Amino acid sequence: MVIAAGAGDGILLELRARDAFAKRDYVLARNIARERAEQAAAEGDQGTWWHMTFLEAECFRDAGLFYECINTAGMLEAHALTGDSPELLSRVLTIKSVAAQGAGELSDALTFATSAVALSESAELRSEIRVSALTALVAALAENDRMDEAWQQCECLIKLLEASDDAQMAGKGYWAVGNVAFLRQDPREGVRYHQLAAEHLSPSNDLSLWAWFNRASAAMRFAAGIADTEAEDCMDRAELAASIIGLTDDVRRMNQLNRAHWHFQRGEIDEAAQLLVPICEESPSMAHQTAGEANLLLSKTLRVKGDCSAALRHLKESRAYFDQSGAKDRAAQVAAEIAGFPQAS
Repeated sequence: MVIAAGAGDGILLELRARDAFAKRDYVLARNIARERAEQAAAEGDQGTWWHMTFLEAECFRDAGLFYECINTAGMLEAHALTGDSPELLSRVLTIKSVAAQGAGELSDALTFATSAVALSESAELRSEIRVSALTALVAALAENDRMDEAWQQCECLIKLLEASDDAQMAGKGYWAVGNVAFLRQDPREGVRYHQLAAEHLSPSNDLSLWAWFNRASAAMRFAAGIADTEAEDCMDRAELAASIIGLTDDVRRMNQLNRAHWHFQRGEIDEAAQLLVPICEESPSMAHQTAGEANLLLSKTLRVKGDCSAALRHLKESRAYFDQSGAKDRAAQVAAEIAGFPQAS
């Protein structure tokens, strides 16, 4: 539907779209943004068309519709306004990188982020554009198992974050740095940078992001063998936020998986198993990466309980899910465990 109205109505549509996006109603935000973009195109207002179409891409990204995000960003990349603006091009390449990473297209994610960072540096763009591009590059390098390079870029990112007055942006950046530290088997630095992220991210600014961070930080700590009070606090905050925002199936499973990790780390094997069995029964309807992690932890739990046959079965399921998710390193690690499993022969 195209609304024939004055500039005030167009501005109202833009405000409604951004309000829906802030409230994480991505379907509504996307529909309103598309309506306003079509209206702007009919009026010859290319600037508004660009920004509303970019908002569409952000909606696709945050809703997990990664290929739709990439396709929408591709439209923006081909637009004349983007070709004339290094800043707009860097933003488009950055969102393409994030979406490609979400889609498991890790090589593309690295290519897009590398180009975004090079452009932001050569054109001396605003610090927030450079931070966003560097954050995407750090994540892409880590996902491609190029940890030394990822850490080198982290050192560049940290300098920008220390000079930033945008708390939310700094929090996201420190979060990414902490993730790389954990993945480099440096939990002390991982905890340090996640603590910095926690100091900058505020539940009053974005409760969903705050919950996501706490859930992810708890998972990173448990994977590193850390089951201390801070890890429990992260887990508790994520669960509290979920009770306020609303509990999707994915969030419920991830919170339960964290809680199962907590019990396993503390030697509470029966409690861990009670949480993991129903999670793993839902494996076919879960994200492949989450299903791989859940089945791997259940395998470890069952092995401690002495049920080696079931443990091996879930270990094989874990490998299959990691293969499906494109997590080649995790799949290889599980394959090595299977090869050394007592009943593997």
